[in-house]
Order: sequence, then structure tokens, then C-alpha cells
Amino acid sequence: MRRYKNPLKPQQNFKYHSLKIATWNINGLAPNKYEVETLIQLHKLDILLVSETHFTSHSKIKILNYEIYNTDHPDGSAHGGTAIIIRSSIKHHVLTSYKTEYIQATSVCVEDKNGDITISSVYCPPKHKISMEMFSQYIASLGNRFIAGGDWNAKHTHWGSRLATTRGRELKKAVDALHLEIASPSEPTYWPTDYNRQPDVLDFFITRGLSRLFFGVETCLDGSSDHIPVFLTASTTVLNYNKPITLYNRQTDWDAFREVLDEKLQLQVALKTEEDIENATKELTVAIQEACWRCTPDISKTQLRQKIVPWEIKLKILEKRRLRRIWHETQHPDDRTSFNRAIRELKGMLKEADETTNQIRIESLSPSRASDYSLWKEFKKISRPVIPKPPIRIPDSNSWARTQQEKADLFATHLAKIFTPNDASPNANESDIEDILNQDFQLDLPIQSVTPQEIYRTIRTLKERKAPGFDLIDKKILKELPKKGIMYLTILFNSIIRLGYFPLLWKVSQIIMICKPGKPNHDVASYRPISLLPLLSKVFEKILLKRLLGVISERKILPDHQFGFRREHATIEQVHRVCQVIRRSLEQKEYCSSVFLDIKQAFDKVWHRGLLCKLKTLLPHTYFGIIKSYLADRIFQVREGDYTSGFYNIQAGVPQGSVLGPVLYTLFTFDMPQGSEVTVATFADDTAILASNKDPVKSSETLQKNLQETQRWMDKWRITASTSKSLHITFTLRKGDCPPVKLGDAELPHTNCVRYLGMHLDRRLTWNQHIRAKREALNLKYRGLFWLLSRNSKLSIDNKLLIYKVALRPIWTYGLELWGSACDSNIKKNTTS
Repeated sequence: MRRYKNPLKPQQNFKYHSLKIATWNINGLAPNKYEVETLIQLHKLDILLVSETHFTSHSKIKILNYEIYNTDHPDGSAHGGTAIIIRSSIKHHVLTSYKTEYIQATSVCVEDKNGDITISSVYCPPKHKISMEMFSQYIASLGNRFIAGGDWNAKHTHWGSRLATTRGRELKKAVDALHLEIASPSEPTYWPTDYNRQPDVLDFFITRGLSRLFFGVETCLDGSSDHIPVFLTASTTVLNYNKPITLYNRQTDWDAFREVLDEKLQLQVALKTEEDIENATKELTVAIQEACWRCTPDISKTQLRQKIVPWEIKLKILEKRRLRRIWHETQHPDDRTSFNRAIRELKGMLKEADETTNQIRIESLSPSRASDYSLWKEFKKISRPVIPKPPIRIPDSNSWARTQQEKADLFATHLAKIFTPNDASPNANESDIEDILNQDFQLDLPIQSVTPQEIYRTIRTLKERKAPGFDLIDKKILKELPKKGIMYLTILFNSIIRLGYFPLLWKVSQIIMICKPGKPNHDVASYRPISLLPLLSKVFEKILLKRLLGVISERKILPDHQFGFRREHATIEQVHRVCQVIRRSLEQKEYCSSVFLDIKQAFDKVWHRGLLCKLKTLLPHTYFGIIKSYLADRIFQVREGDYTSGFYNIQAGVPQGSVLGPVLYTLFTFDMPQGSEVTVATFADDTAILASNKDPVKSSETLQKNLQETQRWMDKWRITASTSKSLHITFTLRKGDCPPVKLGDAELPHTNCVRYLGMHLDRRLTWNQHIRAKREALNLKYRGLFWLLSRNSKLSIDNKLLIYKVALRPIWTYGLELWGSACDSNIKKNTTS
């Protein structure tokens, strides 16, 4: 059996020993995308600095294996602007853009072994007067080591221009005063179409902190604009991102893996103490990891997928270069015409080749396993929005988190504040809670033991392709476990149940942050945490949950109004229950005064002492001990790219991404006040309270009475509702609204339409706004899928129908049993464009 190197061992980052940068005034990036892709591929560029992108806030393009950052003109119109197209594998972070009428610049900071280097793409429009101070102000924003390239629109003999203009002299003063270096080509970069104007050097690089001896500058005759690309090759030691670490790949020898694991695991283990459980958990985790890397060859040198430039296009590019060279030498109109014809033909060939490649790829898509689910992978790429992570503002500070390490630390400190319980209410008396927690346990029957067959079945039910926790163990590895591994898990799980102790290794949560749709991506509060827990922990939780749900059902703990995370209790059934109350009020000409509460960070702020108090009174003590250990001493870290933050304690909340967490929340809120005169509807933390009466005043009085009880209950259990996001609405066919109601001391805002569990409920329940919203969502989704579903797409009819059923039909059929009763004029909005 071959042994391979440990992929978990920290490896030194790969380095570029030469960094190839190009600057090009492209005169419109979007219409010349195919040319840009071809230029990057043929010349193997690491970074392309683009001037005159003509982008607006709605412009967007993608290039395979490259990241794109852009700065638009300050007035927002499609002129000027810059962009940087940088290879995705290079370690970098975007800097604050420089955006004025006279200078637009996009900058990124590239990590180098000898210190960070700022790479900046600059464009200076020709019509503005730019002084030395203006140039100096921009240059000062770049730091001590930088390369700034672009169209400066400044002429001076110092960098090879025919003459010196006023702007050129001002830029030369700034260069001399700041001790900068110029890296310019030896031939013109600007070739005007106006025969009365002369070619000249307008595109060049300015550097600082880098030796001029390590630079090479040359021009290229590619491109179709009146500027030609300028290449700069720099000898650097720029760092690359590490490849994501995995325990296995497609060449892993799973038979050998099982043999190695059988050798490492010993079933004669005495698990009598908490320390024994910790040691056994660590031993199992390490054994699985070591067995994986011993049986997995390194394939890290596999190259990234790249587009192939057809040979006929390469020949056309050579022809275009030849014609451009002839025109540069002769400046004859006929030669310019021949060159323009070659440009048009090349653009047509590039577009046709790209469309042909896409159609071939679309035609080959399939939802089957044989094609590695290529159709669903392509669909997920479309469905998942690409949201860049710009610098994030540090709260209560004028500084920004720019690097991945800075962002990870900022997110971690932000979450550490969230994962703490709400402050106790001044009027709350928590002594009775402590008394309950200090009471002696009652005798209960032990929890049913775990069997190997149960573990095997549970592993089979795990979802495929879910991201693993920090230990990198996923479903594929657990499915390949030998019988000895399953037996070891059985012994470990039964010991955890017997001792009521949950191992610390399974309490480590690794969190990645995702920006919420529509939220400002520079605000730390706009990001949602996605928690990744060890999969072995989830297997145990699933087995324990099965037993816990039996106890909850037997003791009838959960109230009837709670539909969250319960079998045969879907969201639409809860909405139907709410709509029944509203319809009854409408039919009886009543006023239905309703409040829809928004609980602040409901799952993240669960008070552990309060939860344990309720669990002690609700569950057998055998479950209480395990859950108490499960909640205690949990820690998390934030992962951002290659970097992770330090570890922080979790002092409140149910574990996000866990199996037990949602059920624990429903147990925490099981005793929410109800009352005989109101209807309470909850789905996890989504809460609606409704009160009906023919008198609008009495309707609100009844609702207000329940809200006062609810507020006292929330104060006792340290739950907080957002009074600005909680809404009050009057459902009625009559004129006027119910009097306002308060939650605590704050009056709740009144509205004519609320959104509850994905359904828009208007005051007369006409479903007009709901149907309009679904029509807009359907159009938006269809536009994103148009290239797959259009009549010109080569995707098979069966696959088009499959995408329709999966992606489009659920949007408008959700809740159809409710809004299907709307009038014909509203329903037709879903059948017309």
C-alpha cells in the first residue's frame, strides 16, 4: 500500500516569480469582453488594468478564473471608469476606490513575500485640469509600494512622449517630488483615428518601492481600440491562495482506507469518565483523518479549467496584428480600412465561438449521476448570487477591515457580542429559575441504547455534498467506514448517553459569513453566519432527536399553535390557519386586529439558564444532563478565505446548523401566553397574534391585553422583539382601522399588508399584492434562466421542463390553495407578462 503526504500539514504558498501586468484603454469593457478574455488567455496575464470601462452600477461581466473590481464615473453615467481584472488565485484584497471627476482609479493590495504591493488602474479624462497637488493626493493613497498604470492623458518627453503638455509637466513635478519611477514603452501607445493628430505615449506605469531593474515593459498590437495594450513584467514573489483542504479526492483508495482504519481503532476501550470520552472522540477523528491522507495521492497540480482559443481565431489575431503594424507604419486610409475589417471579423468570430461553446456545453448538461449532476451544478451557479466582499467598516471607527484576516477578526468580535444573552429586565425575578435548577433529580428510565444498524441508517440519510466542519469529515467518508468504525461509534455514542457528557471536540463551530440579499455589503451587520459543525456530532444529534421527539410527543409538550420543525406541520398550513381566522372576521363584518412580531436574533439569544430551567421541568433528567453538556462550553471561529479568527465563547443561543437547535428553541418558547380571546400562530420565531370583534376598540383592547402578557413573558425569559419591525394590521371589509397597540412602551407601526411565512396578507385578503410580488419574482428568476430555457438554447425539452418544475413552478404554486380563491383579474396577472 502506498503512503501519501499529509494534506492537512501546512504547506508554503505557491509564488509567482514573474508577475505579468497589462494596462489597456479599452473604450468600453462590456462590448469588448471576448477580446479581453482572448488577450488574457493568449498572453497568460496575471493582472489587467482597464481604462474607460464605461460601466454603470448595473454593468457586470464574468471572466473564468479571474476577479473583477471596477470604479465607475462619479456621475454614474456610462463613460470613463476603471477596472482591475486579477487572477483569482493571487492573494489580494480590494482597496477603497478613488473616484473624482478628474481621476478614477481602482486599486487592490497584492500580498508579496517582501511586503504588500498596491496595484492601481487609473484613468484621467482629458478635459480636466489636474495640478501637481491633485496627482500627489491620488498617489498618496497608494502607499509606499505600488504599481499604478493606465491612461494618464499626460504627455512629457520624460516618459517618451513627443512633447510636454501642461498636465504632463504637473505629473512630472509630482513624480520628482515623491521620488517615483516611470515604466513606459519605447513606442506610442495611442494611435488616433484622426489623421491630423499624431501617435503618442499616454499609457504607462508609475511605481514606488520597487526596483526598476526588475521591470520589463513592452507593447502589444492586440486590441481594437485606439490604444494598444502595454505589458509590464515584474520579478516578484507574489503569494497565491492555498487550495481548499480536503481529506480525499477522486483517486482515494477506499479499500486501503478501511484497512488502515481497522488497524488504528481498538474496540476494547473503557469509556467510564468524561476524559475517556474526550480521548476516544479525538482518537476516532485523528484515525479517520490519517487513514484518508495515507490513502489519498496529491493531485494539487491539476490545472484550472480554461477556455481554449480556436486555431482559426489565433490566425485571425495574427492577421489583425499584421494589418495594424502596416497601418502604424503607413498611416494610409486604405490600410486603416483593412485593419477595421479585420477587427469586425475577429469580433464576430470570437462571439460565434463563445456562443458555440456555450451551446455545446448546454447540450451536454444532464441531471444524472453519470454526468456528475452537471445540470444542477450549472443551475446552482445561476441561483447563487455572486456578492463581492469589499472593505467592511469597523463599527464606531473610521477604519476599515480590508484583508481576509482583518475581516475574520471583525466578524468574530461582532458575533461574540451577538452570542450573549439579552440583559435581564429590571423587574424580573430570576430566583425561582435558580431554585428549579438546584432541585434534585427524579429517577427516570435510561435512554434507549444505540445500535450499529441505527448508526448505519442515519449516515445513509445524511444530505450529500454538505460542507464539513473543521475536522473535514463528510458523508462520503462516513459511508466508507468499515464495520469496526461503526462499532466504535456505537460504543462512543452509548457512553455519551450513559454519562450524559457531550465531547468538546464536537462543540467547535466554524463560521463563514454570507451577505444578506439587498443589504449593504460594507456593513458588518449585513452578513449572516453559516455555521459548520462536525458531522459526527450531527449523526449523534439525529439519533438523540429521534428519542427526544418521542418524549415530547408522549408528554404533549409543544402547544398546538407551534408549527415549526414538527412533522406534518408545513408553513402553508399555519398560514391557512391564520387565513381562516381572517376570513371568518371578514364574513362576519368584524375587525381583526393583528400583530406580527419580529423577535430579535431569536435563535442566537436564547438564554441558556432559562432554557435549562424549562428542560428540567419538561424532560426526564437523562435528557437534561446530555443537553446541559451539549450547550455548555461551545466555541466558534470565523473562516474568511485562507484565514481563521481566534476562538470565542458562545454564551447564548441554540447551536446554528445543528440538528437539536430548532427543537430546543420550540421547547424554550412552549409556554408563550395564548388566551381564549386571541389566536396565536407561531412557526419557530415567526409569531402572529389575532383578535376579532365587531367593535374595533374592543378588538385592539383584547389584543393589547395579550401583548402585555407577552411582554411580561419575554422580560422574564430575556426575549426581545423589534418594535420597529413588528407590524400591526387591521383585517376588515369595513372602513377605518383598529386603534393602535403597544408592545412595552412603544407603539407598533400600522400597515395595510404584511408578509407572513412567504405569503403577503393585505387587509381585505384580496391577494393582489401577493400575486404581484410573485409575478415579479417569477420574471426575475426566468430572466436569470433565459439562456437555458430560451428557444435558441440547445438544452433538451425534458431538461427544460425539469428546470421549470424545480425553479419556476414552486414560486407561483406556493400557497396556491390559499390565493387561488382570488378574483379572476388578480389571477390573470400570473398568466400574462
